[in-house]
This record gives sequence, C-alpha cells and structure tokens, in this order.
Amino acid sequence: MRSTQSRTNRGALMGSVLAAAIMLTACTASPPPGGTAPTEVTGASSIPDDEISVQMFTFFHYIGFGEDDAAQSRQEEVLARLAEAGFRNVEPVDYTGFQGLDAEEYRALLDTYGLEASSLHTSVTMDTTDEQWAQKVETAATLGAEFVGAGEDPRTFTSREEWVAFAERIDHLGAMARDEGLRYLVHLHDYEFTQVYGDQSAFDLLMAHTSPENVAFELDLYWATAAGEDPAAIVAKHGDRIPLLHVKDMDEAGEIATVGEGTIDFPSIFAAAGQDVQFYVIERDPPDDADYDPFGPAIAGLEYLRDATF
Repeated sequence: MRSTQSRTNRGALMGSVLAAAIMLTACTASPPPGGTAPTEVTGASSIPDDEISVQMFTFFHYIGFGEDDAAQSRQEEVLARLAEAGFRNVEPVDYTGFQGLDAEEYRALLDTYGLEASSLHTSVTMDTTDEQWAQKVETAATLGAEFVGAGEDPRTFTSREEWVAFAERIDHLGAMARDEGLRYLVHLHDYEFTQVYGDQSAFDLLMAHTSPENVAFELDLYWATAAGEDPAAIVAKHGDRIPLLHVKDMDEAGEIATVGEGTIDFPSIFAAAGQDVQFYVIERDPPDDADYDPFGPAIAGLEYLRDATF
C-alpha cells in the first residue's frame, strides 16, 4: 500500500510527468545519467507495431524498487518515453506491485500513454494458493492482458516427479485463468531444456502435462540458445503453443546483447514460427549499473523488429 503522503501527492505527480511527456513529443528526450538519447524510430516492417512489446524488467534498475514519488515518477517517465518512441505494448511485471500503484491505477497510466499490456509476469510457486492466484488473474484482467504467469522459478526441482506435479498444478491454475478469459503463461529459461530425465526434458514434461487451452509458453530466444537448443526447431514443432517470444540477443562471448547486434538468427526463427506468434517481446536484462541506459536497447529492438524481413 502507498503511504498517505504518496496518495496525496499523486495528482501533482501525474500533472508534472504528463507535462514532461508532452514536451517529449516536441524535442529529443534527455538521456539518463551516463546514457544516450533514444533514436527516433521511423519506417515500416513486416512485423506490425501492435505485435511488438517490451518487457518492463528491462527498466527495473532505472525505475528502482521503491513506492515513493520518485520511483512512481520514473515509472511514468519510462512509459511516456516508450509511447513516444512508438511502442504500443508493454509486458508489465507484478512481483511486488507497480511501485505502489494498484492494478486500476497502473491501467489508467497505460491508458494515458496509449499502451496495452501484452501479458503480465508475476510469481507462482507450488505454494501459490487458488485464492492468491485468483488475485493475480484479477490484476491481469484489470490491465487487459491476455496472458498471466511466467514468474515461477523451479530451478530447485531435481526429479521428474516434481516437474510433473508442477505442470499439473499450473494446468489447474490455467483452467482458473481460462474461466476469466486468460491463459497461463510459462516463461522458458535454459533450465527447462538442460534438466533432462530419461528421454524427456523439463520442457517436454511441461508440454505433456499441460493442456493447450490452459497453458501457453513464452520462448526466450537467448536462454533457449544458451541451453544449446535451436529456437527455430522448437517453434516449428510447438509453435501453436508458443504465442509469445522474448526477443533477446547473444553476443560472441555468449552474453546478453542488444537485439540485432548479436549472433542469434532471428529471421529464421520468426519464419519457422509463422503466424503463431502474437507478440514479439523485446527484452534486455539490465546490469546493476547506475549509468546503464535501458532506453537505447529497447528502442534499438523496436527498430530491428520493424525492419525485420523473413
């Protein structure tokens, strides 16, 4: 919950940041400390703007984790600058709330800047109760998202039985979400591919023990590549269950890179996925560096996807 002072200052905060956003449309946005100003994005592409999104985790360190007026102001600045750059969708993260805003307030903020939520990332464990999940689904529905989930972290699993139990649990949560018009979303990392039991990976087990109408997957192209997998082969085989892609690049050393500046062959992956992809979600994991500019990689990713041909 926000403090009383934060609620009192909300109106003044909104007014000041809205004024700043209006100024952004008339001039180049000021760069963050140590960063560079975002480049104006122009041109058309084979990927429509309404299918391009950006993961808000990209801006975690820039925004910060507080609920004070300064954190809320930075959160609104990010949304304003993304909208000004041409983004129509964002992929919010709700682990501890939206810098003190509730779902209705955050939805109003998205509406202010003409943005929509492509999906909602939150946290899910085997201990998540039906009541807790119902609240998460309600949050996603309030934001207008079609998918909700993804934040689970089952890297501690050490057996096939644990993965099967988890799959059956999220299928149940997916059925609950489907009753409200949403689908459960599993964000894939490397360990779903590297943890293998007999002739099945954890990913195979998740696929086998969840139903398509309840559970969808978001393939992270960096993490799949890091696991030694061919993302193009994965989407060619399972594309109808993978409606979202985390578009994240890899440099020659195997580290995360800005989209379009690394080694991953995105056009071949996109071609293999065909019409199954609903959202291409740009992500650039932020280093814990006060001088890091998250806007540059986000907008470079938008430029890349707008120009992509496949």
